[in-house]
Amino acid sequence: MFKVVIIEDEPLARSKLKRLLQELPDQISVVAELTSVAEVSAWLAAGHSAEVIFSDIELSDGNVFQSYQQYTPPCPVIFITAYDDFMLKAFDNFGIGYLLKPYSSEKLQQAWQKFRQLSRQPQAEPLLVDQLQQLLQSLPAAKPNYVSRMAIRQQQQIYFLQVEDIVYVQADGSLLMAFDRQGKRHYLPYSSLAAVEAVLDPALFFRINRSEIVQSQHILRLERYCKNTLTLFLANNVQLKTSQSRTSEFNRWLGL
Repeated sequence: MFKVVIIEDEPLARSKLKRLLQELPDQISVVAELTSVAEVSAWLAAGHSAEVIFSDIELSDGNVFQSYQQYTPPCPVIFITAYDDFMLKAFDNFGIGYLLKPYSSEKLQQAWQKFRQLSRQPQAEPLLVDQLQQLLQSLPAAKPNYVSRMAIRQQQQIYFLQVEDIVYVQADGSLLMAFDRQGKRHYLPYSSLAAVEAVLDPALFFRINRSEIVQSQHILRLERYCKNTLTLFLANNVQLKTSQSRTSEFNRWLGL
């Protein structure tokens, strides 16, 4: 019987993972279901044990690496996330597998087999660099499916917003809004700005600060606002500013 911990803040994602775990050839017992960084830190601090952890990365109250850097996980971690830019950091935090949502039963089984192969090695033998490279090379090459349109619910109807028409996306507290070329506001059905960012093609969209994402084809011109900050003039007569921490990366994204 393998003791498993699930770290996931989305109920449907937890249900899917538990269902697929029961389809594996080994007997599995889910000993804990954790939904926040605070719960993960408390579980790790209490000294609990398990054979493997299945872990999301972006949780409702922050990034799970906050916990792993404070407390050492008691076992290997298989990461399951919608983001592909945490892969190297995952393998620095006891990661032995990295599944991108949406994942299939076959991909979960592949990750489980890697865990089973590694668990047969002597406990004192560390994972070698070439083993990690082999794991990285054998990871499924699947990428998130970027959306071409979004379903917008408005009173008693649902209409579709074409992603190519989005000039920028803005977060205002819990409200997430997309603005089109006519300046019309559309309320998006996502839980966070990070969730919106995950479904947009990063070749076209960039998060310029903590609350705004812009689409490159609707940027008309740029002006320096102050040191390390730019003003963006957009197609719908809106001006937005980059944060100092994002300006350099924004310039690289534009190829400047």
